[in-house]
Amino acid sequence: MSTPTAELQELTNKSIIELYSVELKADVHYTKSAKTATYSQSATTITITLNSHGFSAGLILSLNFTSGNGIDGVYTIQTVATNTFTVTGTTSQSTSGNVSFNVNSSITVPSVHLFHAGNNMKDSLDIVWQSNSYTRMPCRSEGFKYSGKGKLPRPILTFSNLLGSITSIILLANETTPFIDLQGAKVTRRRTLSRFLDATNFPSNVNPYGTPDPTAEMPREVYFIDRKSTENRNIVQFEMVSSFDLSGIGAPKKLVTRDDFAGIGTFVNF
Repeated sequence: MSTPTAELQELTNKSIIELYSVELKADVHYTKSAKTATYSQSATTITITLNSHGFSAGLILSLNFTSGNGIDGVYTIQTVATNTFTVTGTTSQSTSGNVSFNVNSSITVPSVHLFHAGNNMKDSLDIVWQSNSYTRMPCRSEGFKYSGKGKLPRPILTFSNLLGSITSIILLANETTPFIDLQGAKVTRRRTLSRFLDATNFPSNVNPYGTPDPTAEMPREVYFIDRKSTENRNIVQFEMVSSFDLSGIGAPKKLVTRDDFAGIGTFVNF
């Protein structure tokens, strides 16, 4: 049997790379340990100061920068020291301030998972985008098209379960909230072109399709897992909804009445 060809080797410089992040919900899918820290950014290196943090390189965090010009998002810890750790930003700048985030109370258990359906060209391992490693996992999504008839799309996200990887994540979440099955988890669909991928994905750290650019990506699409529709030894399938389509959620979230503003319902001709 011939050696399977890595997905990236079949691409052109205009091919679209599709990646997924799944952010679990604190105190629903895992018991959280809330953290607040300070940070400083020089160029693209963000240094976060948190005494005796106990983290290891490779841990994925969803960071919320509450002051300064830090950009909220998913980051992977690159280096660690006793009281500091670093992550890599997508833009070069000089800023500082405060940052907050949640981690699993069991630090070794991630609260954010990253997936991609292919592998890189250098060593056929995980693909890297914006300095984050996306785990090789046969997966696909469908149903993102808007019909224009007023109905919001409910995309389907399907993962291979031959190794039981997704079932393991579900079982851990169910230990915190029985039968939750990742309902409410935030799924972000990211898309970029092959020519913008990090150079580390390619032999000799040279992207043959173009120039790496971590800021070049299509608009992100954010959905939430509404239910697990299928789980067996072969696949796990989730149905997703937009934030407006969640049960009990409406837009706008607050209806304004005359008790709030006396002019509601009054029309004035000028």
